[in-house]
Amino acid sequence: MITRRQKNSHNFFSFSFKKICKWGGFIFLLIALLMMMSKLKDVRYFPIKNVKVYGIQHVNRDTVQQIVTPLIHQGFFSVDVNLIKEKLLELPWIANIAVTREWPDRIAITLFEKTPVAQWNEKSLLSNNGELFTPEDNADFKGLPQFIGPPRQQVRMLEFYNQLNTLLQPLHTKISRLELNYSDNWLLTLDNGIKLAVGEKDILTRVDHFVKVYPKIVGDKANQVDSIDLRYTNGLAVKWKNIG
Repeated sequence: MITRRQKNSHNFFSFSFKKICKWGGFIFLLIALLMMMSKLKDVRYFPIKNVKVYGIQHVNRDTVQQIVTPLIHQGFFSVDVNLIKEKLLELPWIANIAVTREWPDRIAITLFEKTPVAQWNEKSLLSNNGELFTPEDNADFKGLPQFIGPPRQQVRMLEFYNQLNTLLQPLHTKISRLELNYSDNWLLTLDNGIKLAVGEKDILTRVDHFVKVYPKIVGDKANQVDSIDLRYTNGLAVKWKNIG
């Protein structure tokens, strides 16, 4: 006959054994998980074997490789994609960048380069977002319009440039050089060689008036005009070239 004490002892032993098995299984799974995580971070098991770079137009591919190569030795799961992005964004041409892992052994890098729309003070380039940047070599962009202006005025000048070119469309001409001096006076040079002294106020109004009277005053004689002063209240003054 089994006494109550023996029964309780048996139940306690059974409960303790189940509890030990439960905790033992949990500890085993935890150890296995830690070992797996350790292997995931081990470059020997999941090395980066391929780096694919998209979107290169002006950036030097060798420069990108020199920056990225030291940053991919941690392995597929440990590589710091944010650090790669941070380092590549230091390149003058880069506006934005996307860095992703592609299973099982590739890093994909997509570069979004800045779009230059003008030269700035003969040293830098100006992007379509109004950002100044200075690449190592900008010789290929000498054909872009030239902006000459004071510091921190590039966004304002770009806005005026776009507005003025819209006004000039009926004449089938564009601005090749835009100057703003420290007295806030504007000087335009058109791609047909004509210089426009616009002054410091009513810029758009004065250029709009110039466009309207251009056919009557200049017409087909653009190659004979040196400059036109638009700063008069009720008119403008044309300076003709001395053609012998």
